[in-house]
Amino acid sequence: MGTTESLLAAVMAEEDPARLESAIAAARDSLDEADARTLRALQQRLAQGARREELLRTVSSIAVDVTTRRDVVGVLHEIVRRTRLLTGADMAYIALNTADTTFIRESDGVRTEEYRTLRMPIGYGVLGRAATGRAIVTTDDYLEDAALSHIEEIDDIVRGEGVRSILAVPMTLREQVHGALLIADRTSREYPPETVDIVDTLSRHASVALDNARRFEEVTGALTSLSARQDEDEERMVELHEILDLDAGLLEALLDGGDLDLFARRAGELLGADLALLDASGVPMVETDPGAHLAAGLDAEALRAARGTGVPAVSGGTTLACASSGSEHLGTLVVGRALAPRLLPRVQRVAVFFGILLLLGRAQQDDRRRRDRAVIDALVRGGREVDTVRGDARVRAVRPGAAVRMVAIDAFDADVGSLADRLREGMGHDGAVVALHGDHLCVLVPDAASDALAALLDVGASGVNAGWSSPVEGTDRIPAAHRSAELALRSLAVLGVRGRSADGERIGMVGLLAEAIHRDPTLPSPLAVIGPLEDYDREHGTELTRSAWAFAEAGSHVPRTARMLHVHPNTVRQRLERIAGLLGEDWRTPARFLDLHFALRMWSLGREVG
Repeated sequence: MGTTESLLAAVMAEEDPARLESAIAAARDSLDEADARTLRALQQRLAQGARREELLRTVSSIAVDVTTRRDVVGVLHEIVRRTRLLTGADMAYIALNTADTTFIRESDGVRTEEYRTLRMPIGYGVLGRAATGRAIVTTDDYLEDAALSHIEEIDDIVRGEGVRSILAVPMTLREQVHGALLIADRTSREYPPETVDIVDTLSRHASVALDNARRFEEVTGALTSLSARQDEDEERMVELHEILDLDAGLLEALLDGGDLDLFARRAGELLGADLALLDASGVPMVETDPGAHLAAGLDAEALRAARGTGVPAVSGGTTLACASSGSEHLGTLVVGRALAPRLLPRVQRVAVFFGILLLLGRAQQDDRRRRDRAVIDALVRGGREVDTVRGDARVRAVRPGAAVRMVAIDAFDADVGSLADRLREGMGHDGAVVALHGDHLCVLVPDAASDALAALLDVGASGVNAGWSSPVEGTDRIPAAHRSAELALRSLAVLGVRGRSADGERIGMVGLLAEAIHRDPTLPSPLAVIGPLEDYDREHGTELTRSAWAFAEAGSHVPRTARMLHVHPNTVRQRLERIAGLLGEDWRTPARFLDLHFALRMWSLGREVG
């Protein structure tokens, strides 16, 4: 077994990332350039997958801590520790705001006491600007960044710590700015969007932790003064405990698979009313009672108010609350009764959890898309690439005896992402893989589910073109199957038709010529030789082109042609005479007839003939 094959086998079995990195490093010097590129790509995929999985585990762990732990200092410290670990930064810290300053409250990786206890006026430096809550702030060289407002004493502290790059994300909840979550490095570094998303996600949980701490303090204070103000504070105590119970119930629904139906039922029980969950465009996602029609006739003005203020709005017999992420509107929560003002914070809590659920669903969907694309790309390339996705259950299912088809789809002006999501959702239980590959959408589908995919595509109604391969068995046959499907799709594109499907095995040499024309549109079209027949059919409403095609497909046998066309043999002979008058008496000579038959086969691909 070669060096790369041995190492790939070790990768599939290795669970310890540190030992895996040591093995890769030890083997790197003995690899040629192609193998080294393969291993680098593999390392990147492993690292990306590990980071995504670690982020989801971290978010779930912190979400539980935020709701159940009263030790806010411990929660904040865990957040900065996880932030530093996930981003690979030299340090991470949380700063909290006072009236006019912000100060570092918890940190991980900071060396100097001066930096660890740093205070900054609101609006100055990276920390002070992020503490205003207006925007995410970043710099790859703090001391040299003239766009920032500097303070000499602070610059000396930063210089002593050796900090150069800083990323700061505001911590906000319900329009209240608590402070900022930051990472910093002692080298110049530009933070990629993936890193910004990680810090942004964790900053939201830090905001919830601080908000919960404030609520816990309220509960403690109320208990202390209960003996003196028993009657006065009893209702407030009940309300605070109900909010905590609400959070616990919503978190349970959130962590129990993230199912929207389950979440809606649980939230409806906690609020004592029917609910409707709408997406950002107002389309119902879940309704606990479809007959209530809560999504119909919403008050547009109330909805704008709820979106603009972040506060639930009561309109008629319903209560509206919006789920948001920053300035992005994620969805709308509709409660089937007008709630009293004291209950509106509960509705807003449900909306916050609804937003978290939508964001987690989006992350999972993005992860599914990336995994599907990696599977399709590896299987289409074949060879060693397949080893990088061998662990996927859908790849393991492609074995001798398990026939699959490859389908190449051109959606033209349609939303390819929406089409892919619809196919992925509709075929997910059948083991299909859907992903964008090059300039077209690819679907790897078990042959037994081909009819279900065809019905879901409904190419005639949807206007998409689809090229199908024949059933194949084993991953080594998939590159050829994709090639066959792609040639069929190219043939339909050259013909300029929409809403058609073609079989790659049926098109034969036509597909190769169509691909050449697709690459170089200046090449002459083979259809030119049957142009006189098409023109005559258009002008006179005849079927000479179809008759010529049937004659060629029937091996120039008149009775067989008549049966294909469902006409009398004499009718076929009359049409052949008319064809000869348009194309010339020599149209049936071998050389010309070969060109004509080739053109007629291409012509038939774009039409329902037979």
